[in-house]
Amino acid sequence: MISKITRIKDFYIDVWRRSVSTKTGRHLWLLLLLKVSILLVLFKILFFPNRLAEYETDVQKAEAVRQSMLNS
Repeated sequence: MISKITRIKDFYIDVWRRSVSTKTGRHLWLLLLLKVSILLVLFKILFFPNRLAEYETDVQKAEAVRQSMLNS
């Protein structure tokens, strides 16, 4: 069982090393990281708006959160 896990781990490490050792592989990984970063930023903007930004003080923010939790 352990040797099977070790073989699987070694396989993925070997594939990773081979993919970043070429110029094309590095460009593809850079493109992938860029796309994931852009997606995370878009998700943050679209799905997680900062609704507490409209309140000025911490007391107002706490009250808004309290009301939101009680009403849901």
